[in-house]
This record gives sequence, structure tokens and C-alpha cells, in this order.
Amino acid sequence: MHRAIAAALHFPDYYGHNLDALNDCLGDVASYGGYDDSPEGTGLVLSFTDYDRFTAVCPRTAQIVLDIIADQARHAAVLQRRFFSLVHSNDANIKFEPVGAMPVMWNSDEWADNNRG
Repeated sequence: MHRAIAAALHFPDYYGHNLDALNDCLGDVASYGGYDDSPEGTGLVLSFTDYDRFTAVCPRTAQIVLDIIADQARHAAVLQRRFFSLVHSNDANIKFEPVGAMPVMWNSDEWADNNRG
């Protein structure tokens, strides 16, 4: 997870590959712009697919990552920057503790593959 996020967001070489470093570097990107050459005001959207697979292997870390993202998105908004995250799961029964005092819920407009027409 750390390698993938660091590569996607062009984190600096000193990135520590731990949750504190993720919070720090993601905060830099969300609040001040990317480490790459993105135009000013571009904003950031993180998109995670199959988050249920990550959650099954590292449930505590998966919860903390969502908390970090929520905290950094709120901080970015205060600075009038755009930062959003989309988290996809194939498990309609996936459960998380509230993130930033908000529950994480299944989108009821979605449906399981076996129910698709």
C-alpha cells in the first residue's frame, strides 16, 4: 500500500513507508499541491479499488488510512483545496468504524454481481 501510494503521488525519497509518514506526505499533497508538476488548483482524487482485499489482510491499517484521508480532506477544504477519495469494495457487508465522526456505508444504489440483470 505504501509503495503504491508513494509512487502514484510522487512522494519524496525520504517517505518513511509508515502511517505517520503517510499522514505527513498526504497532508502536503492535499494542502499544498503535489510533489510532481501538477498545475496549481488541480486538486486530488484518490481512488482505491478492491479495498475489501486490503481490509481483509490489514483491517486496522485500512481503518487508519481512511481516517488519515478524511482528516487531510477536511484540512485541505479549510485551505480551499480540492481533495476527495473514492473507495471501492466488492463486499457489500464491509464494515468500518466511523471515519471523521461519519459512518462508512454501502451505496445502496449499487448491487452485487449476482443480482445484476
